[in-house]
Amino acid sequence: MKATCLKHYLQKAGLLSEKIPNRNPTLPILNAVLISANKNSLVFFNTNLEIALKISIPAKIEKEGKVALPSKLFCSLISSLPDHNEIKLDSIKDNLIITTKNSSTTIKGYLVEDFPLLPTIKEKNSFIVSVNDFISGLKSVYCSASLSEIKPEINSILLFSSVKTPLTFVATDSFRLSEKTIPYNFSNFPNILIPYRSAVEILRIFENQEGDIVIKTDDNNLILENDNIEFTTRLTDGNFIDYKQIIPVDFTNTAIVNKKEFNNCLKSSAIFRGKLNEVKLKIYKDENFLEVQTNNPDLGEHTVNIKTETEGDDLMMVFNHRYLIDCLSSVNSEKIILKFNGEGKPLLITSLDDKSFFCLIMPMKNI
Repeated sequence: MKATCLKHYLQKAGLLSEKIPNRNPTLPILNAVLISANKNSLVFFNTNLEIALKISIPAKIEKEGKVALPSKLFCSLISSLPDHNEIKLDSIKDNLIITTKNSSTTIKGYLVEDFPLLPTIKEKNSFIVSVNDFISGLKSVYCSASLSEIKPEINSILLFSSVKTPLTFVATDSFRLSEKTIPYNFSNFPNILIPYRSAVEILRIFENQEGDIVIKTDDNNLILENDNIEFTTRLTDGNFIDYKQIIPVDFTNTAIVNKKEFNNCLKSSAIFRGKLNEVKLKIYKDENFLEVQTNNPDLGEHTVNIKTETEGDDLMMVFNHRYLIDCLSSVNSEKIILKFNGEGKPLLITSLDDKSFFCLIMPMKNI
C-alpha cells in the first residue's frame, strides 16, 4: 500500500473508528483498524463482531493494499501530527510507515488475514430517511431502554412502520416507556430491534452528519449508510412487548405546564432528592399550580410551586426524578401536558401541540 492523505481526513476516520468498543479481550485483532487503499480512497474497517464500521476518505493512491493496525495507537499518532500536513502511508509487509515533512514513524501491524470478515446481509428492504430525523427518533427514546441484557428484547429499541403508520421508535425498561414517530410511511418495513449498545454507537457516529441515511436490513443485521459511512449491527432476536395495550386512554387529572419552568423546578429539586431519586408531584383541586417536593433526611426538604392549568381532584404521586428529566429532554415544545390516571397508575407526558412523542412513567410507592 502506498497513499497520500490530508491529516484531517485521517483524524476524523480514526476518531470514529477507534471508539468501537471491543468486548472480547481474548481476540487482540478486534483492537485493530483495517485500512485498505484502492482507487481514489482509503477505507477504514472496524468491528467487534457485533457491530462494524466502514469509513471511506479521499486519498491519492499510488499502490493498492491493506494493513491492520492497533486502532488507538494509529489515532493517537495522527492526532499528534501538525495540522494541514499531507501524510504519506507506505506499508511494508504487516507494518505501516507514516511520513510527514518532518517525521517518520513505523507502526507494527497485525496479520491482515486475521482480521474478521465484516457481516453482510441478504438485502430484503431498503428505506431512505433524513439522517437528522432518524437521529431525532432514536435519541428521543433510547434512554428508556433497559440497561440489563437479561431480557434482550427490552435492552433494544423497536422500529416499525407501515403505509398507515409513521416510522416509530419505542423503548422501555418496564418502569417507563417512550414512543417517537417521524413522518415517513413505508410498506414492507419489518419490525427491527436495535440493541441498546448499537443505538449508542449510531448516535455517536451519525449525530453530526447531514443528508439522508439509507436503512438496509434482513432478518439478522441492519446496515445504515450515509455518504462515506457504513454502519452494521446485529439485530436482537425476539419480540418486543405488546406495549399498545398498556397506554391509558382516559385520565383523571391533567396539568399543563411550561416545559422550561418544570425542568428548572426538577433540577433545583434534585439537590434534595432521596436515595431512590424520588420526587413528589401534588395537584390540588381548583388550584392552578403543581407542587413539586423532594426530601432528604440528611440534607433537608425542598418544595416549589409552578403555575399550571389543572383539571381533576386532589392527587399526590411519587416518581423517579431521573425519568422525568430524561423525558423532558425529548419534548420539543414550550408547553407540556401531564396526564394522570389515578394513584398507582402511570403518568403520560407529551407535548401540548406535538403528539409525535410521549413518555409513560410508572409511579413509585409513597414513602
